[in-house]
Amino acid sequence: MRFEEYVNNHFDILNDTEKTIVDFVFKNRMDVSEMSISELASKCLVSRSSVFRFTKKIGLDGFNQLKFVLREEQSTVEAATETNYLEATTQAVTNATQQFQSVKMNGIYESLDKADDIYIYSTGWEQEIISEQLQRNFFLAGKKVYSLPAAVDELEMALQRMKPDDLLMVISYSGNNKQLLKSMWHAVVRGISTLSFTPFKQNALAEMCKYNLYYSVVEKKVSDIKNVEIFFTGLYVLNDLLVMGYSDYLKNK
Repeated sequence: MRFEEYVNNHFDILNDTEKTIVDFVFKNRMDVSEMSISELASKCLVSRSSVFRFTKKIGLDGFNQLKFVLREEQSTVEAATETNYLEATTQAVTNATQQFQSVKMNGIYESLDKADDIYIYSTGWEQEIISEQLQRNFFLAGKKVYSLPAAVDELEMALQRMKPDDLLMVISYSGNNKQLLKSMWHAVVRGISTLSFTPFKQNALAEMCKYNLYYSVVEKKVSDIKNVEIFFTGLYVLNDLLVMGYSDYLKNK
């Protein structure tokens, strides 16, 4: 599992100090993979115990496993260097379009149409940006949409207000965040319609939700940085396809 996935799976329980550590590791992965725990603590202006607690909080056994994960990612970086990025991007667009066309969308459109309120919950920074764009697009289509912060507590509070006719959309990179899945179970047992956006892989979130849409990502080596950046190409495509498809549904119903 990549470092991003560990972080995204537990992002909602990280405090500001731990998010500072995340930011430093994101920007200096290979350097961190060669550091001691004391060196990383010094760079982040935190204590050794803060670094150790952070690694445990995101699901790692400790600092040594964090270094192992970062070193493993370097092999992915080297592989990404050989990738034809344009080809990978066009393939991500094609994958998103083809799977969207293969889904029976009427059920999703009907749930969107009858929903008094639509809620969008996302895990991670990039997903939050896409959530806000989706909120704006559906607002332009005449729907009342709430984009929730990436914190399970916020989702739990929103669940208390949700009605069975509402729709809850969830955007996730891993689809296996344990705390998120617990909240989603609360939504399911209350009869709230749910729609997941996850990558093309088996995941618990997609299995739990009533409706599913899938996307591909593109991994690109960042120039002059020993790092791989994830581009959510397919997710942006799904955003537009869903809103435009729903707009056609309204026009033709």
